[in-house]
Parts: sequence; C-alpha cells; structure tokens
Amino acid sequence: MKNLPVFLPQRKQDELARVVEVIRAASEDVEMVILFGSYARNDWKEAADLAPDRKSGHVSDYDILVVTCQGETAYDTVLWEDAALECRRLGLSAHVRIIAHDIGFVNSRLAEGQYFFKDIRREGCLLYDSGSFALAEEEQMTPEQRHDIAQKYYEHWFKKSTRFYRYFEVGVEEKDFTGAAFQLHQSVESAYKTILLVLTNYCPHEHYLGVLGLMAEEQDGRLAGVFPQATEAERKRFKRFDYAYIGARYDPAYEMSEEDLNYFADRVRRLLELTEVICQEKLRSLAADAGDT
Repeated sequence: MKNLPVFLPQRKQDELARVVEVIRAASEDVEMVILFGSYARNDWKEAADLAPDRKSGHVSDYDILVVTCQGETAYDTVLWEDAALECRRLGLSAHVRIIAHDIGFVNSRLAEGQYFFKDIRREGCLLYDSGSFALAEEEQMTPEQRHDIAQKYYEHWFKKSTRFYRYFEVGVEEKDFTGAAFQLHQSVESAYKTILLVLTNYCPHEHYLGVLGLMAEEQDGRLAGVFPQATEAERKRFKRFDYAYIGARYDPAYEMSEEDLNYFADRVRRLLELTEVICQEKLRSLAADAGDT
C-alpha cells in the first residue's frame, strides 16, 4: 500500500487532507483512513475528461475506507453519512464516498483473500494511520472454497432479489404503490449485492442504490445504463426511487406513481436478467478453476 497519493495534483492532496480532518473529527475510533479506487490508481476522471454523449463512465469519487477499532462504530451508518455530508459542504472537486469497517472485519477478509480488500491493500493509499494495528496477510483459500462461498452468496441474495420483486407485484395489484416502491428498491439492492458478493466476495453496509450500482458497474460494464441518468430529469427520477428505502417507510409525504413504478419495473427486470447471467458466468469460471486443481 502506498503511504500518500503524492502523484495526485496538489489541490487533490489538499482536499484529501481536509477529508481526513472531517473523518477524524467525526469519531475518536478511527484507526486508518485509506483512499482506494480510481484516485488511488491514478486513473481518475473529472467531468471535463468525459464525452457529453457518453454511453457509460462517470466522474470519479474520492473512495474512502475508514477502519475503526470497534464494530459498533463501523456499523453506525448515520455517523458516516453525516461525515460524507460534511465533506460535501467543503465544496471539493470530487464527491466523497465513505465505507467503514472494523479492523477485525478487514483483517478476516484479507486473510480470506477477498478481492475487494486485496485490491485496496495492493492499490490503496494510506491517508491516516494511528499505528495501533497492522493489516493481515492473505491465507490462501482453495478454488473449491472460493466457488462454494460464491455459490452460497448467489443462492441467498438472488433468491431475496426475486422474492422482493414478487412482493412488489403484489403491492401493485393491491394499489399499494408506496409499499411496492420499497419492495422494488429492495429487489435492486439485493441484486447489486448478489453481483458484488459473487464477483468480489464483498459488499458494503450500504442501502443507497446509486452507490451500490456504481460499484457493480465497475465489476461488469454490462450493468451501465440499466437505470439511465444522462439527463437531469432521469437523475431526479432515480433519486426519488433510491429514496424509497427511507421515504416509503418513514416519510408520510413520499409517493410514487404507477407510471414511475412501471418505468422502474422494466429496468429492474433487466437488472435481474443481467444479475443471473453475470453471476452464472462467474460461478462457471470458479467451478472450472476448482476442476483444474
């Protein structure tokens, strides 16, 4: 792992230093702050780097892994959402995306050779380190173990995704459009988690589809454009759907029309089809690796 992103422009380094300040101010239980993703790899893109009429691709985020000592701190999603919001108030040149895990979780996944954390260890930049902990070394898993883990993830999460879609259909039949919106959101969340877990053996403690969708697209480009967001109207429509996780349960003013539900249902069916195809391809590849040993 690189110590500091000295290869980035100074303005980017200065912004990341401010991000670290916000994160450390948010909690005393911060052991490491690690930059990963495109900025750590130095293949990041800003809006000026992307064609206006592009079919895929997006502006790069500052992807940040916060490593805590206590699991309770890592699981406090409100804490990290507030920290990300505070970072947005800084007016930085890139959006800040924070995930948090405790050191025990991170090291157990590193020992398993989990792809996501292996990539972070290999490509990441350590922005802050308390010096209290060290990252674990990989303990080699057999190809059979990798296949079995991925298979169990697929069976569990894809079943959840298709079940939520059936619940959505019941909600529409009963004209419970708000409840149907929540079930449809859950179908998408479970589909993205299926893909991430099967392909990388990892998904974050995250419910926002915008975040999960970007992570899934990074793993397989066929997922790009399932939910079009090229125009302001499309982005606004998607954000309302993404808000269903909270709004459909807790916001009395939240509504979603039958027209919008039909619009998203078409795209969710496409997502489920792609999820099955992508995951089955990966499982066949893992099975072949196991057969070769």
